[in-house]
Amino acid sequence: MNFDTIIQARMNSSRLPNKILLNYKNLTPLSILIKRLKKSKHLKRIIIATTKKKIDNRIVKFCKENKIFFFRGDENNVLKRYYLAAKKFKVKKIIRITSDCPLIDYRILDNMIKNFTKKKIDYYSNSLPLPCKYPDGMDIEIFTFKTLKKTFKKAILPSEKEHVTNYMWKKNNFRIRKKNIKEDLSNYRFTIDYKKDFTFLCKIIDNFGTDKIESISMKELVNFTKKNLDLISYQKKIKRNQGWKSSLIKDKKFLLTT
Repeated sequence: MNFDTIIQARMNSSRLPNKILLNYKNLTPLSILIKRLKKSKHLKRIIIATTKKKIDNRIVKFCKENKIFFFRGDENNVLKRYYLAAKKFKVKKIIRITSDCPLIDYRILDNMIKNFTKKKIDYYSNSLPLPCKYPDGMDIEIFTFKTLKKTFKKAILPSEKEHVTNYMWKKNNFRIRKKNIKEDLSNYRFTIDYKKDFTFLCKIIDNFGTDKIESISMKELVNFTKKNLDLISYQKKIKRNQGWKSSLIKDKKFLLTT
């Protein structure tokens, strides 16, 4: 199975700058994610798609030190950066994961890869379109290069260029399928957007250990959280994908001027 993961990553996050390379016990969110993805049985390559900005030289340095493929492109037009990265490395089947989701469960990923291979579909996700039953931070999307290429050529709105796959699952131009689970775990959050998210990640590392952090399952994470609800009390006011709000405002302005 020739599936490649392209991870979009940058240091200049508005809510928590440098978040993907924040260090705790010689681990960073990005290094944890890479270690977990390497446990997948079906991934061929891991590619980091970052920007040309000087601040992202640190990401390039990380990639070189860890022998990870990388591509540098447009900061704001993430769709263009993503497409050119896939084109450069001749990727045919793409796994999209964001760098602020360090605890992606590779078991879920491998299951989704198998399902994608069996079904004749263009886009497969466990998180989009919303609503989603998976915890925030377990988001996985799979699509073909053909789907990405068509999206790159057809996408117009700012939100479609910033969030890469919006056009794929919104426009009814593709055969899409969504993976769900019986139990609704959407109130759990394992992504890194705020300082308290990173503090929570540190607590998870303390509990499971620096070695086991690369293999713990989603179920283990949920069970740990259930027993330590005080650690996530801050999350009550955080809405899933709240970064989309600014993109939708940009869409409205764009439509008013065209």
